[in-house]
Amino acid sequence: MDKRELESYCGDLAQVFGIEECVLEDGKARGTRGYLLDNGCGLEMIVLRDKCFAIPKLKFKGVNIGLITKAGICGPWFYQEDGTRGFLRNFEGGFLTTCGLTYMGTPGEENGNKNGLHGVISNTPMEHAGSSIDWRDGAAELNLTGEAREAYLFGPNLVIHKSLKVHTDRNRIELHDAVENKDFHPSPLMLLYHFNYGYPFLDENVQIYTNYDRIAPRDNRSKDSLDRISRFERPSVEAEEVVGIRTMSDKNGKDGVTIVYNPKQGIAVKMQLKVRQLPILNQWKSSCAGDYALGMEPGTGHVGGLENTRRDGMLMTILPGEVKRFDIVIDFLDNEEEINHTIKELDGSVTFPMKMG
Repeated sequence: MDKRELESYCGDLAQVFGIEECVLEDGKARGTRGYLLDNGCGLEMIVLRDKCFAIPKLKFKGVNIGLITKAGICGPWFYQEDGTRGFLRNFEGGFLTTCGLTYMGTPGEENGNKNGLHGVISNTPMEHAGSSIDWRDGAAELNLTGEAREAYLFGPNLVIHKSLKVHTDRNRIELHDAVENKDFHPSPLMLLYHFNYGYPFLDENVQIYTNYDRIAPRDNRSKDSLDRISRFERPSVEAEEVVGIRTMSDKNGKDGVTIVYNPKQGIAVKMQLKVRQLPILNQWKSSCAGDYALGMEPGTGHVGGLENTRRDGMLMTILPGEVKRFDIVIDFLDNEEEINHTIKELDGSVTFPMKMG
């Protein structure tokens, strides 16, 4: 229905779809501001204004899709940068955590400055944040906009302008972000979209497809398990995490595509992104009991950290005054015919076989 026809049935369109502002009040989440979004045809989610528009909870047709770690939702005021543990203590996982901006991945040290895991932007509140419901071509769109800044005296000054759009005529999320270098010196740009999947969507039935056809291990521990990185087992107390770094051998302006499909649930999540913007797909697998997770994490660099990304010739730089844009489209599918057609669109370029190195 168009807007006027729908209004003839509803005095307030909130009974069909909408955005509500909220403040979480329990435990370490207390005081964290956010938005409740419901697109009226299957998607329900929380988006946190105080954590760079993180999406800690997302359900599709009543099925939880994302990961919630045992840390639970934590307000940014509990965050302390302390190597790996500082980030993990404040990492709820969620469907999406945005990481960066000047460094991310494995902790390290640069010019005497210690860099913690995944940077600080994920625990940065949004500025100038706002929500709106806009109509385009007869359908409503739920929109959130705002910006977050990584800056300090005599240091970098990067701002990420975030735009999140949820469609109401289909189960689609669009992210259209831009990072601006407001400083007068070039800066490393390490942006990571930490997309996470958890139970019950994630279990031993999950199938993973992608056209990122090259893969390398993050570390020696992952090297011996890469052949199993896209096959999930039941949770095990003996399991260890595995991380693979995926790239595309033939970019040619192609879109990167990943599909995570659970045939038992009859649900697939398809992600499309531009390889020239986000050339690396970091894939994280954890079959550990209590820490059961899959991460499909497109980034400007890899999760080996700033120093290793530079060493590997993969470090992106943003010049003074420059703006770099990032666009991701995510579709949630529950029609078997459509899911199978979507998988076939990858032209057989699926997870296995794959090129090493």
